[in-house]
Amino acid sequence: MDDARLRTLTFSVVFSALGPLVLIAALWMNTSTTQLADFLRRTAELSVLALALWTYKKLQRRTESKERTARLERNMYLASGGVLVLGALFLVIVLAISVLDATVPEGNVYIGLSVASLGILFNGYFFIRYSLFHRSRPDAVMHTQGRIYQAKTFVDVNVVIALASVLIFPGRMASFYIDITGTGVIIAYMLYRGVRLLIEAHLRKNP
Repeated sequence: MDDARLRTLTFSVVFSALGPLVLIAALWMNTSTTQLADFLRRTAELSVLALALWTYKKLQRRTESKERTARLERNMYLASGGVLVLGALFLVIVLAISVLDATVPEGNVYIGLSVASLGILFNGYFFIRYSLFHRSRPDAVMHTQGRIYQAKTFVDVNVVIALASVLIFPGRMASFYIDITGTGVIIAYMLYRGVRLLIEAHLRKNP
């Protein structure tokens, strides 16, 4: 079993588990829709990261048949794409509620801002790491994880912008518009990446 790849997968699951835990506290301290979207996204993605770790260990034992291996790889694409698409669709509801009941984001955003800022660094690192792994030796798990971390890095940038606006425009509608725009960007990007992964799963239907 490739120790470097396995270590990276394990570390990514551990680091990703910290985000939702910290954001639970942060959600009690402010009303940002983008931060709620961020919490839901991180929690859903954590389940896929855990699945990726399990799948990689399973595949590296090399005891599965060719058909079973293809099925596991396809399921990895389906799970990765599916969780992004379903998360995006759920966030459409959250965004609609926020728009209908427009409220200026308020409260302490420092915790969420810190988590998202660190997320840019960590997720950017894992994106590069997984991309290099896949480039050196193509692997379904490395490929899907690279795509998820690419999305996670992009989303973290948008979360930082939205939460920073609460500090820059305290109590003003400008922060509300930036907040819902940030949520909209998260939805669009999750849909884009999710659909791409689902298409890849379909292309692997008949290995």
